[in-house]
Amino acid sequence: MEKYNTYKRPFFVSAATVAGNLVSVMHIAKEISLAAKNAKAIAERAGEKANGFRPITDYIDEMGYETMSLVNAINKEALEVSRIAVNELRAKEVYQKLLSAKEYIGEDVPVSVEKLIQEASERLSEHTIELEKDKARLIHLLEEIKNQMRASAVISTCSRVEATQAEEYETSLQVVSENVDAASKKITMIVNDCDDLLAHH
Repeated sequence: MEKYNTYKRPFFVSAATVAGNLVSVMHIAKEISLAAKNAKAIAERAGEKANGFRPITDYIDEMGYETMSLVNAINKEALEVSRIAVNELRAKEVYQKLLSAKEYIGEDVPVSVEKLIQEASERLSEHTIELEKDKARLIHLLEEIKNQMRASAVISTCSRVEATQAEEYETSLQVVSENVDAASKKITMIVNDCDDLLAHH
């Protein structure tokens, strides 16, 4: 995935980019759920030989759906953060223009201008606080996905072990395990890129 020069980007652009990047995570999560369904079908055919694999397929399926649910939540949060960041940027521009006007006027600054500066400062502060709270929520949701992917790595290892008991179905189940492991690694990479985008602000 492309690495971004995040320090050159306004924060609202980075937040919107995170939402865009997570479209890929949604597709991969759907692939994980499909892999789980394929594994269930194979485990059914294998009968008792795949008894230990069946609970794993349930977990993989659940993980896929939970990841999709998290991605939806993150997309909403990322878009909200982007909106708030735009508001903060506008408030900052207004505040700086008022400060420039005060400097231009010199010593005899009207009370009305001082009042406008104070109000602009308060609005900017409110937007900044709101942005930091929403940014923290967004980072927390991204961390939840990474935690799921760490658990997925453990499950992939367990599923490989269980697949060895399935005799002639072993190869098919091993392929499922490898696909889930590869999908988890892809998701982790994308989420890490999203973290990098947010960390530079």
